Amino acid sequence: MSLLQFILIISSFVILLFAIDSYQRKKVNFLHFIVFVGWTIVILLFSFNLDLLNKFWRFFWLTRWADLLVYISIIMLWYFYFEILNKLTKDSYNFSRFITNDSFRDLDLEDIKSKSSSFNLDEKNQFLFLIRAYNESQVIWPVIDEILNYWFNKILLINDWSTDSTKQIILDKQIIYKDKLIILLNHLINRGGWSANKTWFDFIKKHGDLLNIKRVVTYDADGQMNISDMDNFISTINSWDFDILLWSRFISWWKALNIPFFRRVILWGAKVITFVFGGVWISDPHNGYRVISFESMKKMDIKSDGMTYASEIIEEIKNNKLKYTQVPVNIKYTEYSLSKGQKNSNAIRILLEIIYKKFFFK
Repeated sequence: MSLLQFILIISSFVILLFAIDSYQRKKVNFLHFIVFVGWTIVILLFSFNLDLLNKFWRFFWLTRWADLLVYISIIMLWYFYFEILNKLTKDSYNFSRFITNDSFRDLDLEDIKSKSSSFNLDEKNQFLFLIRAYNESQVIWPVIDEILNYWFNKILLINDWSTDSTKQIILDKQIIYKDKLIILLNHLINRGGWSANKTWFDFIKKHGDLLNIKRVVTYDADGQMNISDMDNFISTINSWDFDILLWSRFISWWKALNIPFFRRVILWGAKVITFVFGGVWISDPHNGYRVISFESMKKMDIKSDGMTYASEIIEEIKNNKLKYTQVPVNIKYTEYSLSKGQKNSNAIRILLEIIYKKFFFK
């Protein structure tokens, strides 16, 4: 078997898998699927039997450039694949924008403004905690308590269409903590944690001036983050006015509790990939514990509603020349938080998505 035959065979199987996946998710119609499968079969037949390719061309009185058909087929299949993928990506962005705007529909902006202005100018009142939640009824209650009992007063929660009692728990907390600002935004349908990031970015850009804040804190709902790490942040921000603080599990390795070895390896690879594609060396690029200044957040243009949002944040640091630093954190890995977190296999998907959006998305 020649190298050309091997490449053609692998390419045909990749194209077939793309076609099956797109059809199962109802992203292409049956005619598109037949075209993909048909050309895949043709490429496979000619790859395994080059004499058949020569016979095909002799039928048309051609004896040269017999491989031209194969080359054109591969190019056209990949072209149409990326055309469809680009359209689907744009549709996904537009749908996420619709879900985001719908979540703003029932906001009482006057009440938000009134409650925000009622807080004094204490340092902790300058922070807004951003939390995305999907089926977190087991832990969301103590997570909210932990933040508010640490004398922070402002929280924005994105309920990503939870099917358990997460929404009701948050509503109950609004009643219990009437003197606090707890804003709840509900997605009309589950869009994933990454889309929730889009919602809070858009909320800050549209209504952030009502909140009387200087910084936002991105915080997980699964209980693995430690609110006492905010003391370290505040002391850091008081020593130098950074635009963004990226919290790292790997500045002091003993700070990262119970991280599985294979997860450590994947996270180390993530910082290499982030440096190659983003141009910024970050020790822990996919850690969700961040503190971003209000003015910097308004400058950032986050387009992704998928797993590459963290890489886009790093790119925006470079594009907007933001001052940043990294601060060690105490992440508490539990059986529950690991079950809610990303699978190790998602690292490959993130890499492919980064490459696609860097070179092929338009």
